[in-house]
This record gives sequence, C-alpha cells and structure tokens, in this order.
Amino acid sequence: MTTSSIENPAGSSVDSPELVLIVQISDTNAGSAGDLAALADALRETALDLLPGARTHTLLSPGPTPLVIDLPARGLVLDNQRVELSHSEFEILAHLVRRPRVVVSRAALRPLGAGYSENDDFDTDRGNRSVDVHVSRIRSKLGRFGNIITTVRGSGYRFDPDPRVHVVESLDRRTA
Repeated sequence: MTTSSIENPAGSSVDSPELVLIVQISDTNAGSAGDLAALADALRETALDLLPGARTHTLLSPGPTPLVIDLPARGLVLDNQRVELSHSEFEILAHLVRRPRVVVSRAALRPLGAGYSENDDFDTDRGNRSVDVHVSRIRSKLGRFGNIITTVRGSGYRFDPDPRVHVVESLDRRTA
C-alpha cells in the first residue's frame, strides 16, 4: 500500500489548509476487484469516523491507468512515475484539461506562462513562441500521450480526452 500527501504549492490561495491523501492498492494485494471495492468502502467509512464531515472520493480503476492528471494535487503520473512539470507547464495543461474539446487561443494561454506581467505586449514573437515552447515541452513530457494536446492551426490548442487518461478534478463532492 502506498500513501502520499502533496502540499499546497507556494503562492496559491486556499481558504484553509487541506490534506490530500492518495492510497493506491493493486488487486494483487487485495485479492479481487470485489475485495478492492469493499476495502475502498471500509477506508472511506474509517475516514468519516475519524473526521466527521470529511470530503471523500473513491476511484476504482478497471485496469491500469497509464496517465493520471491530478488537478487538485497539481500532479502528473505517467506509467506509475511522477512527471515533473514547471509551474507554467502545469498551468497551461490544467487550463486545457478543464476545457475538453474546446479550442483555447494562444492569447488566453500567454498569461499562464512565466515571466509576464499584466503590462507586457503579447503581440511580440517572444510571447507567441513562449506558449508554443511550453506546449512542446508538455507534449514531450506526456510521451505517447502528447497527442492529447492538438494544435488548431491559426486558433490555438485543444485538449482531446483519451480513455486511457484519468483526470482527477476537484473533490468538492461529499460522499457517504
């Protein structure tokens, strides 16, 4: 059993501190998928017993998920290996992932890149190329999943969902 917690990145605003706990257990450790479901329910109930009113989220994956984009934890895991993205790279990826199948212009992505202030002129070649370079680096780090970010010529970029990619979104839902 593997457990990890990921701290809130410096500089982001959060109303109150929050612990994100991820527990990953393979069916080889648990016995079967039915055992995994029962174990997940037991862990969720234990969490609620220890912290009444806690938000819980359970995900049972039918098989290995080669790529996980964890938005709340700002994490990217490819083939069970954590992939390091720069702050700007993650911001651009997250912006696209939150808008599946929607073309996002370079102008909308430029402010997410590092080194810009509100007064910068984004019509420069430097500004245009910065987004392209960030997207190129993201694609490279995504490996065989680099094609989930599509270039739409003359318009911008688009995130194309893939069934082998799991996106973890905000844990705002409360489950019992």
